[in-house]
Amino acid sequence: MTTTIQFDSSASLARNGVALVYDLEGFSRFFNQPDVQDYVPRFLNHVSQALSTVIYGGAQHWLESPKTIEPLRLAPLHEKFLGDGALYIWTMSAEETTGFLITLCNRLWNLKRNFQAVVRRAADDVPVLDIPQKIRFGLARGTIFELTRKGSPDKEYIGFCINLAARLQSYCSDLGFIASARLGISAESFHKNGYIKVVATQIKGFPKELVFVDANEFAALETSTREELFEAL
Repeated sequence: MTTTIQFDSSASLARNGVALVYDLEGFSRFFNQPDVQDYVPRFLNHVSQALSTVIYGGAQHWLESPKTIEPLRLAPLHEKFLGDGALYIWTMSAEETTGFLITLCNRLWNLKRNFQAVVRRAADDVPVLDIPQKIRFGLARGTIFELTRKGSPDKEYIGFCINLAARLQSYCSDLGFIASARLGISAESFHKNGYIKVVATQIKGFPKELVFVDANEFAALETSTREELFEAL
């Protein structure tokens, strides 16, 4: 009998996990241009290479003066392309958390800030208008469960932090990087790196969610946006 996707009857034991979701703003418009099959893979490869450098180390080739960075202490357990972005999952012990996550946050924020440089490098390979100009990141922590497909070694993962990370990346496009306070990093550590803790009030399924955002970017938001989407502590 032919079936659709099925899983073994029970999930793995719960593990402490971190989920990262990124999304390319304007990807649908980009995708709807002529001869898209010639350009979308090239653009995605440029973005993927930048993310690979953030995670696995190497030269930040999109910068005018490329700086070589070391690999993160932990590699992702899982990577999955989502159509207009990707999902990355890490599992770790509590002892491995703080330094790793602060480094990850700072690297993601810097990539977001310099994403125009990635776009400029991609433009030589992607000679069309409406290339996505912004990348957005959502980062969250929580319990992760592993699912095994029947008759296949492929793994899938479930957990509320995956859903939360996806919703954080889409929550406020003017910020572009939002990390859940559930990451378990002290406010002092975040403040030292230029972030502040605020309350996100309109995330579907996650009312009154504590999050960290870049202090300067948050201050630059339109007053109406801040009042609609956030509350100060």
